[in-house]
Amino acid sequence: MKNIQLNNGLTIPQIGFGTAAIGQWQQDDQHVEDVVLSAIEAGYRHLDTASVYGNERSVGQAIAESGIPREEFFITTKVWDTEQGEHSTQQALQRSLQRLQLDYVDLYLVHWPNPEKTQKTWQAMETLHAQGKIRSLGLSNFRKSDIQQILDFAEIKPVYNQLEIHPYLQQQELVRYCEAQDIAVSCWSPLGSGSWSGVAIEEKPVSDRVIKQIADKYQVSTAQVILKWDLQKERIIIPKSETLKNIQSNLNPGNFTLTDEDIAAIDALDKGHRYGADPDTALQGNLNIKVPD
Repeated sequence: MKNIQLNNGLTIPQIGFGTAAIGQWQQDDQHVEDVVLSAIEAGYRHLDTASVYGNERSVGQAIAESGIPREEFFITTKVWDTEQGEHSTQQALQRSLQRLQLDYVDLYLVHWPNPEKTQKTWQAMETLHAQGKIRSLGLSNFRKSDIQQILDFAEIKPVYNQLEIHPYLQQQELVRYCEAQDIAVSCWSPLGSGSWSGVAIEEKPVSDRVIKQIADKYQVSTAQVILKWDLQKERIIIPKSETLKNIQSNLNPGNFTLTDEDIAAIDALDKGHRYGADPDTALQGNLNIKVPD
């Protein structure tokens, strides 16, 4: 599996396993643990979770039960909007580490921008980094203005920005800005949202006529075409699945290579269409969502 080098010199597996809403939102039980263990057994070493997902205990238990040395994993978790701030961020990470049964995480993300608290949150993360509890600091759903705010004061530069990116929402200007700042771009919901969204599969990029034509040409699935499109653009992807077949195929999207014409055809599908929340309006709703104990 290919690794991407981050701006701090560390590397991250280009394909990770997303854990949001395995089973149901904030489900944390044997089913979640079994799914994550299946992903580990399939070869995933990059696991992406968050305090608000409510399943860090199951993710941590799967890591422990796998018998694989800690240093072989790349573990990402996130500080939720209600946890942001100087002392609360430090406490939030400590709770996440306890649930995950880990001494450190490889990457800690600010889950959504909250500009009023960004500086204190980030500086708390820098302190935790100095204590060895975080190896890399990053962002999720951050806009250009949010990133510029951090770059004005940060002693440690963000390595990563995790965004909703799929063929129908490509955020090309923001991606170019991140790349210019040497901030790696990661895609959540790279296939165009999961079952949690309630969106019919016929309305998702995996059902798009153009992508189907490309998939037919290479005799692969439309999901593999979309993931390959991201991989060839040097983006990090964190697809989620609960079926072993898709868990395996997402990790191994096939030996084909998309042509420049294929990539241009997918690039042309951009509609600016979000399935998830918009960082321009998400904060107030997010503050009403609690992190489970």
